[in-house]
Amino acid sequence: MDLLLSVGITLIVVILLLQAATLLVSANRLLKLPLWTPRKTPCLRTASGGLLPILEAARTEMEQAGFRYMHSWRERSIIASEDIPASYCDVYHHLAQDVLAEVYPNESLLDSSLYTVFLWNTYVDGKTLLTINGSLQTRIPYPSRVSAISDKSGNLAGQLATHLHVRELITVQRSDPADAPGISQNLAERWLVRLEREGKIYQRDQRGEENIYGFRLWPALKLAWQLRRESTHKSMKSLSRSDAASTLANIDGERLNKALRLRDRHAFIRSLCTLRSMRAPRWYQYSSFALSALLFLALGTWWWGIAGAIVIGAVIALHESGHWLAMKMAGFRDVQVFFVPGMGGITSGEKHEARPLTHLLVYLAGPLPGLLLSLAGMALIFREPGILNTAWGPLLSMATMASFMVNGFNLLPLLPLDGGRVIELLLMARLPWLRFLFALCSGLALLGYGLYTGDKVLAGIGMFALIGAQFQYKFASAAALLSRQNVSAPGKEKNFSQAAADLFDFLSQEKFSKWSYASKLTVGQTILSRYLGGLPGWKESSAGMALYLACIILPLAALFAMFYTAPSVMTSMTYQGMSALLASDDASKPVAISDHANRDDERSWQEERMKQRQARAEKISAAQGSERADILRSVLDEAREADPEDALRIAKMYYAENNNSLQPTYLHADAALAMANAIREWSELDDTENAKKNDTDIANYLQEAEAVLRARLREQGERRDARLLAEVLQARDIDTENPAQLSLKEEVVNLLAKDKKADDTELLQARQMLARAYYKIGRAEDAENQLRTADENFSCASKDTENILCRMLKSDRAWLLLNLKKFAAAQDMLKSLAYHPKQQTGVDIVVRDIHQIKWTIAMHQKDYNQARLEALALAQSPVPGTGNWLTDLFMRRAQPIDFQQSELMLMLIETLRAKGEQEEASKIAGQLQEALHKARTELGNTRSASSEIPCRTHVQGDVWKSQFQQTLLNIEQRETRCSPRTGMGQMSR
Repeated sequence: MDLLLSVGITLIVVILLLQAATLLVSANRLLKLPLWTPRKTPCLRTASGGLLPILEAARTEMEQAGFRYMHSWRERSIIASEDIPASYCDVYHHLAQDVLAEVYPNESLLDSSLYTVFLWNTYVDGKTLLTINGSLQTRIPYPSRVSAISDKSGNLAGQLATHLHVRELITVQRSDPADAPGISQNLAERWLVRLEREGKIYQRDQRGEENIYGFRLWPALKLAWQLRRESTHKSMKSLSRSDAASTLANIDGERLNKALRLRDRHAFIRSLCTLRSMRAPRWYQYSSFALSALLFLALGTWWWGIAGAIVIGAVIALHESGHWLAMKMAGFRDVQVFFVPGMGGITSGEKHEARPLTHLLVYLAGPLPGLLLSLAGMALIFREPGILNTAWGPLLSMATMASFMVNGFNLLPLLPLDGGRVIELLLMARLPWLRFLFALCSGLALLGYGLYTGDKVLAGIGMFALIGAQFQYKFASAAALLSRQNVSAPGKEKNFSQAAADLFDFLSQEKFSKWSYASKLTVGQTILSRYLGGLPGWKESSAGMALYLACIILPLAALFAMFYTAPSVMTSMTYQGMSALLASDDASKPVAISDHANRDDERSWQEERMKQRQARAEKISAAQGSERADILRSVLDEAREADPEDALRIAKMYYAENNNSLQPTYLHADAALAMANAIREWSELDDTENAKKNDTDIANYLQEAEAVLRARLREQGERRDARLLAEVLQARDIDTENPAQLSLKEEVVNLLAKDKKADDTELLQARQMLARAYYKIGRAEDAENQLRTADENFSCASKDTENILCRMLKSDRAWLLLNLKKFAAAQDMLKSLAYHPKQQTGVDIVVRDIHQIKWTIAMHQKDYNQARLEALALAQSPVPGTGNWLTDLFMRRAQPIDFQQSELMLMLIETLRAKGEQEEASKIAGQLQEALHKARTELGNTRSASSEIPCRTHVQGDVWKSQFQQTLLNIEQRETRCSPRTGMGQMSR
């Protein structure tokens, strides 16, 4: 259920982001459009060429409506590009109604009509009334002198009626129809000039004697929003025959189909040429980069802290700068860089005619500089490890790790990452359907990994990729047919508009007859790079893949070599960099970069704690009657885990409600014990000056609980009283290894034995503690009896041999028997502790105990061959790790010698010397001494004024193994002249 909810929320967010992205893309395109004066020049009607069938179809309808053809215009596109072919229009006049009309081939995706009709009249005051049968044209900004009206009647008669209805409301005298050509040219010439005066556009450039204009930000956003709203009311459907036939019933089907195809072809060419002409003005490039960078830093500061956000932002900026520089050097058009808050950065540019290897170099130019710089940073740290201890060491580590991770991640063979684009370009280009599957699998992989790890960003990217699967399918269909038909790229003698026309002819085949015009336009724009730039040959693909793999393998090889050569330095750098990158507030980590992030975490934690306190308070308020005590106890247990302060408050409430009975009650004792535990946990956070008072209160409450329970037991109290009294005595027995509190331990065992349960772990642990206390004061036989009884009480004989509690108990018994020199009994005990490879890490400790005990027995019995086998077997026994073999390898190499290795070497040295193999023993002793010297001088060790080498072995608190550990310590001191660690006990030799 949680997974479905997470997927649903992520999907909704992705859809909303897509809508917002569509709006931003529309505004972005409008801001990039270069505009110039759409000059009109008279021309012959036949000059329209391929557009003549459309104009002929319009003429038939216009003449039926009473309009008379006057002349034709050739109009330059308002988009400032020489590639865009001119448009043509016919001019008509309705003599009876005194209405002028201009008819253009339709280019709008939102209207399905074959042509667009402009009905207009001008007035002597310079104003113009314009009625249009297309919604897109009314969204184009006109000067304030032009009143543009959108007619939605769907036919010319309705449009004319609308125009005449509005015209009746205007009382100003109309201008002479004979002046119409001059007025029309003047309107076109002065259109952009008037818009500039009204603040809707601005002059952004000059091309020769031509002024180039561009949209201002607010008008562009407003127009993009209007277009988006319009698109929600009209589906992006195909410009089909049925949509245009309603007003062209008198045209036969063949002529209509030809006209529709010519209209789509004309719109397709002009649309692709328009997209190609877009150039972002400098102010827009700088402002979009700066604004997106600020948003990225703001969100990054919230996530990683200000230092982390700046470092990661710099890494991404360097990455995108590589793409930007490569695109500029390769002659890409409209190159622009901006950040995507929370995700990364994007560098956009266009050069469809670029060769595949050019695209490859552009893709690799992003991650390579970052990887090389990160390796340079690692090499600097590798050469000068002391840098990590400087003030700027954490920042260098963080930058190095961030750069390596970001750029290494981008080289993964997944779309839309750079590595995925390389694979798509070199391996999938000639296999479009494989490319489709690759894109689909990339989206699924990112979505699945994002959901598995809880990373909403990766899940969102995966959903973006999957939402575009339909488009990827259409692209694969077109690309596959393009490859099968072996369509060659257009020659250099053809300009871009002619190449776009050829591409439309390709997409007009029967296979794509059901595609909408919008789909053809989108696929056509995407397939241009294959059509104009060509596909990579096998030599290009092989060379490109070799370069791509080298960019992955060589940095990894360098990284592995540095880790293998200096594991401690590189591991320290990794931990320091990652802790800084994650802004850790763990005191064990070297740095904590983000104070602001920590404050945010603290505030969030405080809010969550207050919510939990409120929830517990509501539970307590709702509890009534006999259930109240149980609810108070459960709420108290819940608070003790995370909120000692609230736990103390609840404990006081629990105690106040249960300590006023005249008779000793179980709840009274339980409440007193709860108070003692709550104060003890709170005292760890309380001021140190209150420590003495807290200790006194704890002792008083424990004494009170003990008195109540002993009174109940004297009166034949319940069995649970004995167990609770045992808990009270254990709370008093803070030092569990102190033999002086032997009587407490004995009474705890007796009390728990009275309320013995199946699989009673509390009784088992109590007997083990009592056995240790007996052994420490020399009562070994009593200790052995306690361990034997614990084995019987816990029914270890009937349990699975892999039961960890029983195995630990048997290990204790074996060590005790060994210390008592009962070697045969110890070996019999070890038979039930055979090693099982599938057992978990906790059991591995017991496995090591087995070999240590057997080695000790063999040494006592002077069976040195067996002792050597046991020492070597100890080296093969599993040791606890992270679960990742590569991480464990580097972590083990990061330590010149760990405790397990030194233990093994000491056992081997003692065995070899006992056998008389002094040379081999001395060799191992030399290796051990060298490792100890290296450990002392290795990075991270605190420099000491003393020149003595500390021993690796120390006598731990485990009473059973103290003799074995002392033996190893004696061997180490003899062989290496090391000094025992401060504070570690040492038995006499």
